[in-house]
Amino acid sequence: MDVPTDGGRGGGGCPTGFSRRRTRRCTRAGTLRRGGEGGGTTVAGTPPCGDINWEPLDAAAVGKNTKLLEFSDQGTGDYRIPSFRVVYDDGSTISPVTYESHEIVIGRVPTPDHTPTLRLDDDCDATSLIIRCRDTVTNLLVELIYTVLHKEDVMTRRSVVVNNTDDVVKVDLLSSTTLDLDTNEFYMTQLSGAWARERQIVSKRLTDGVSAVESRRGASSHQHNPFVLLSVGGPPSETSGEAIGLGLMYSGSWSCVAEVSSETGRLRVQMGINEQGFMWRLEPGDRFGSPEVVMCYSATGTGGVSRQMHRLVRKHVIPPRWRGKRSPIVLNTWEATYFDVSHSSTVDCAKAAGQAGIEMIVIDDGWFKNRVDAKSGLGDWTLDENKFPFGLERLSKDVNATGLHLGIWVEPEMVSLNSALYKAHPDWCLHVPSRGRTTGRNQLVLDFTRKEVRDNIFGQLSDLLSSGNIAYVKWDCNRNLTEVFSSAWSSHHQGEIGHRYIMGVYEVFERITTAFPDVLFESCSGGGGRFDLGMLYFSPQAWTSDNTDALSRLKIQWGTSLWAPACTMGAHVSTTPNHQTLRSATMKTRSLVAMCGTFGYELDPRPLSRAELAEMAAYVRLCRKLAHLVHSGDLYRLWDPFESTSAAWMYVLEGGLEAMVVAVNLSREVGRLLPHLRMQGLDPTTTYAVEELVPGNVTRNPETGAINTDGADVYQLGAKMTLSGVTLMEAGLPVRFLFDGDSVLFHLYPHTKQCAR
Repeated sequence: MDVPTDGGRGGGGCPTGFSRRRTRRCTRAGTLRRGGEGGGTTVAGTPPCGDINWEPLDAAAVGKNTKLLEFSDQGTGDYRIPSFRVVYDDGSTISPVTYESHEIVIGRVPTPDHTPTLRLDDDCDATSLIIRCRDTVTNLLVELIYTVLHKEDVMTRRSVVVNNTDDVVKVDLLSSTTLDLDTNEFYMTQLSGAWARERQIVSKRLTDGVSAVESRRGASSHQHNPFVLLSVGGPPSETSGEAIGLGLMYSGSWSCVAEVSSETGRLRVQMGINEQGFMWRLEPGDRFGSPEVVMCYSATGTGGVSRQMHRLVRKHVIPPRWRGKRSPIVLNTWEATYFDVSHSSTVDCAKAAGQAGIEMIVIDDGWFKNRVDAKSGLGDWTLDENKFPFGLERLSKDVNATGLHLGIWVEPEMVSLNSALYKAHPDWCLHVPSRGRTTGRNQLVLDFTRKEVRDNIFGQLSDLLSSGNIAYVKWDCNRNLTEVFSSAWSSHHQGEIGHRYIMGVYEVFERITTAFPDVLFESCSGGGGRFDLGMLYFSPQAWTSDNTDALSRLKIQWGTSLWAPACTMGAHVSTTPNHQTLRSATMKTRSLVAMCGTFGYELDPRPLSRAELAEMAAYVRLCRKLAHLVHSGDLYRLWDPFESTSAAWMYVLEGGLEAMVVAVNLSREVGRLLPHLRMQGLDPTTTYAVEELVPGNVTRNPETGAINTDGADVYQLGAKMTLSGVTLMEAGLPVRFLFDGDSVLFHLYPHTKQCAR
C-alpha cells in the first residue's frame, strides 16, 4: 500500500512531493497543464511555483521496489524484505493486497485474550485506524491497525491476516510494522549482550544491505532486547536530532530487520515475530494477529525517546494496581543461603533485616521438596518439610512478627527430571518423541501450549499463595527453548508451538495475577533474559540482571533505561566482593546504583555489625525520601559510561521542581580532571538549593599521599549551596572522584524563584 507522500523533491521551494494519487486529485480540482518557463507543471487556480525536476512517476515503469510502502508483499516487484508471506494450498506465495476500506474508532481495537497491549484508562485517550487490504484473487484479507495516544508522541501498530479463502492458508511471516523512510543518514542503536551483561548499547550506521537484530531462543533473550532506536540525519545524540524508538510487546522469539536499498538509499524496518521455525495454519474463517509494536518519536534525540517511553510504560503498560507505588525494599535470600534456606535461617535473616528498615524477605530457590541442588525438584511446588517443618502459614506468621512481609521465588515454566511431576507426566515437556531431550541448567521446559499443563501449574501456584500470607512472587525462567515441538498437536501445527508457548505463559500469568491481585509479581529470566514490554504488562517490575556488581550495573541499567523506567528495574545492593565479578565497591556506591531501580538487598544480614546495619538503615531512609524522584521523575542521562570513564544521570520532577543527580566513576585516571557536570531539565529561572546528601569519608594528605579515613564528612562542594537553574545547566558543577567506584549524590530543590530576564 502506497504512502501518500511518496515522490521527489522539486526546485524553487515548491512542495512537489506528491504521490500519483495526490496528482490525480489535483487533476480533478483543475486543469493540469504544462507551460511557463522551463516547461513546469502547474494546476489552474494556483500560483505557479517554478520548475519541477520530476515528471509524474509511472508505477509500471518504476515498480514497487523504489516506493515507500506501509505493507509489502513478496514476489510482485518489491525485492526488499516483505511484510508478510503466506503459502496457499497450491504452494504459491504470491499475494498482493490492495486498499479496500478503512475505519476510525475511538480507543483501541481489542486484541485476543492474554495479549499484551497498551492500557487505556479512558477510550478517549486514543484513536485507532483500521486499514483493510484484500488480495482480489484469493480474497485473503489483511488488517493494518494503528493506535495513536493523544497525550504522547506514541503510536502502536500491528497486523492481522484473515483467511477469507476457501482453503487452508499458512502464514510463515507477519511483521507487526513496516516502516519505510525516505533517503537519509540512519543509525540504529540496539541493546545487546549476554547473561550478566545484558542490554549493552551498540550503535551502527546503516549502509546498503540488511542489518538484523533478533532472538531465536523462544524468549526475548539476554543477547538482544526487542527495542531499537533509529537516529535520523546523523549519529545518535542524547539531546538533539530526530529519533524513533520501536519496542515490541512480546516475550518470545522476535526480529527487527533494517534494510537500506542500494537503489534508492531508502530505509525499511520490519519488526515482529521471528520467522525462523514459525508457520501458522489458518483454516477458512480463521485469523492471526501479530504482537503490538510501540513506536515513539522525538525531535530532541535519544533522551526524548526515553522519557516518552518511560511515561508510556508507567501509565499504559504496567498493571494499574501498581502504578505510582514504590516497590517494597526486599532482602532476597539467594546470596545469603543459596540452597540451604530454612525456616530458622529465613526468620533470623528477617530479624536482622528489620533492624535496617528492610520491608520484606523473599525466600529464593531451595525451599521446595527435594531441592538440595539445581538437579531436582522443579515442578513440585510444595514446601520441603525438612527445611520448613512448620509449614508456610507458620513461616509467614513468624516473618510478619518481625515486621516484614514474606515473598517467594518460583520457576513455573520448568521441570526437573528428578521430580514427581516429570515422573508422572514425562510427555508434559517440549520434546520430539523420537529424539533426545536437551537439558539446560539440568531442567526441561514444560509445554505451556497444553491446557492440562497450564491448569496444573496454575493450581499449584494458587495452592501455594493460599497457604500463607505471601505478598510477593519472583517468577523466574532460567533457560531458553529447545526441541520446540509438542506431542499434543498435529504435524500441521508444529510451526505454531513457539508462539503458543509464550501465549500460554501469558495466560497463566494473567490468571494468577487476577486471582491474587494484591500479590506483587516480579518477572525474571536468569536475570534480564526476558526484560520486555510483554512481561511488564503482567508484572510491574523485572529483575534487570543476575549481575549485582554496582559498576557492571551502571552499563546494564543505562542501556535498559533507553526504554524502561527505573521503577521497573529490579536492583539490589549485594555483598562485597561481589559474587559475580569478585569486585569490591563501597556501600555508598552500591546503594546509589541500586536506588536507581526498585532497591533492595542481596546479602546475608546476620553477621553484620550494628554499625553496618545502621549504615544500611540510613540508605533505606534515603531511598524512601527520594523514591518519588526515581519512580516519577524524567530521566536525563548526562555522562555516558559507554563513552566515558564515569556515568552520571538525573531525575527531574515535571516543571523542574525537584531533582536528584547521581555520578559514579568507573575508572579514575590519575591527575586528569573531569568536565563540569552540566544538568538538564531544570527551570533556568529557579534558584536551587544543591545539597550533597551522602558525603564521602576519604581524604588524601597532599604532602605525603597518605589516605585518611577518620570518619569526618568530606563534601564535593560543601554541605549545601545555592545556584540558579541556568548556571547548573550551562556551567555545571565541578566533580572530583578520588578512587575507582567513587560516587556522589546531589539533591536539588527550589530555594527562591527569580523573574525571567
